[in-house]
Amino acid sequence: MLALLLTFMTAVSTLAGGWIAVRERRRVHVLLGFGAGVLLGASFFDLLPEAVMAAANQGWSARAALALPVLGFLLFYGADRFLETHICPTGDCEAEVRRRIGRLSAVGLIAHSAIDGASIAAGTMVSWRIGLIVAVGIIAHDLSDGLNTMLLVTRGELAGPREYRFLLADALAPVLGGLVVIESKISVQGLIVFLGLTAGCFLFTATDDLLPEAHRRSPSFVVPIATLGGVLFIALAVGFVSSLG
Repeated sequence: MLALLLTFMTAVSTLAGGWIAVRERRRVHVLLGFGAGVLLGASFFDLLPEAVMAAANQGWSARAALALPVLGFLLFYGADRFLETHICPTGDCEAEVRRRIGRLSAVGLIAHSAIDGASIAAGTMVSWRIGLIVAVGIIAHDLSDGLNTMLLVTRGELAGPREYRFLLADALAPVLGGLVVIESKISVQGLIVFLGLTAGCFLFTATDDLLPEAHRRSPSFVVPIATLGGVLFIALAVGFVSSLG
């Protein structure tokens, strides 16, 4: 029961983040910069450390664990090049390519949200305190997940039914992920691979998509400051959760 309550709270946090992205559309360059910082922070302060520690516990080398984000980055880079080549062979339809890559990245965020819910449920199975500690950090950064999901699929334009369906899927994903863990067991090896590949996906999305788009919309120094703010937000959230443990 506690696991479902906590995953429901992450769903509310995700919806709140999406609402902010829609309401503050005129400041989309700041939101894009902040979202990029969140993804960078999530990669280096959350996903990669978790993947490396879990890999060490399984007897994997650190190099093997760190190769996964490189692979994830290259997979998304390859998908980007493929879409641009086949959807936009003349090079004059970049906007459509960006939208499709944005949706693909949003799918990665949705899958990551499902793992978040699974992590909360797994923690509550050990003890309510561990589950609560895990949930605090996830609820904090799922606000940014909702924000990034809407930014990726709307590209700063008006949101339509399709975009809201992405946000709803992202909100429901942690609840479904928690239910899967409650009903079954997840392979530790599979979790390691997923964390590493997702980190690579986030790095690609931040550096090749969100930041270039933010600077295209506004060349001011506000974007780097917002990006730093996103990194610090995740660093503080992760540090707070670690202190609780």
